Amino acid sequence: MKRVRWERALVTGASAGIGKAMVGELARQGTALVLVARNADRLARIAGSLDVPAEVLTADLTDPAQRATVASRCAAASEPIDLLVNNAGIWSFGPLAGPSGEVAEEMVALNVAAVVALSRAAAGQMVDNRRGTILNVSSIAGSQPLPYEAVYAASKAFVTCFGQGLHEELRDTGVTVTTVAPGLTRSELHARAGQQRQISRAPGWLWMEAEQVAHLALRAASRRRIVYTPGLGYRIAASLAEVMPRTVNRRMAAMINRGRAHLT
Repeated sequence: MKRVRWERALVTGASAGIGKAMVGELARQGTALVLVARNADRLARIAGSLDVPAEVLTADLTDPAQRATVASRCAAASEPIDLLVNNAGIWSFGPLAGPSGEVAEEMVALNVAAVVALSRAAAGQMVDNRRGTILNVSSIAGSQPLPYEAVYAASKAFVTCFGQGLHEELRDTGVTVTTVAPGLTRSELHARAGQQRQISRAPGWLWMEAEQVAHLALRAASRRRIVYTPGLGYRIAASLAEVMPRTVNRRMAAMINRGRAHLT
């Protein structure tokens, strides 16, 4: 099957990590860009460094009004996007009843509500144009219940399930949906959650670079993959999580994460 090439992509979380790496790769492919994130200065610097047209759309996607503004851009018939990358997300670690639980609602707003709103807006104009791709960045964390990461894992399980369902809805419309589920990736995600110490204990071989994940994710989307997990080890882990009893999964995860919690 011929690989998809895109004319214009909207990338959320474009100022750092996987999102920034995707922006760089798409620019090298000649794709015009719409960059979305909260940090206006970072976005301006990134846009200025690109050799392709780049719009800057500063927005906090946890805010319904700002989310609606980005959704309107996704739905625009003028200079339409043919690739939507739902990459923006936040993570926290610790018990829901503890201090880390304060970000739970914000996490659902960004990891879930924003993905639905932007996907809905983009899908409408893409179906009208009979072409387009939606690429949702989930996580391997969504493959099982994770005590101490309960909201994050559940939000990513939603993204994975949502993406597969939407893909089937859009079958034969010319629009495809790819969900990518990375494992540990070097980015600012963990530092922003204040978890540098316990994350630093993870073995180096578990980590992937943001540029590597971005490349593999975009390749999977261009090949119209429905669900893709970068990294052979993580693909094996995801497969094992599917066949192991849920009781075993969650109790093992609780035992491991209780130990990590003591490092926080």
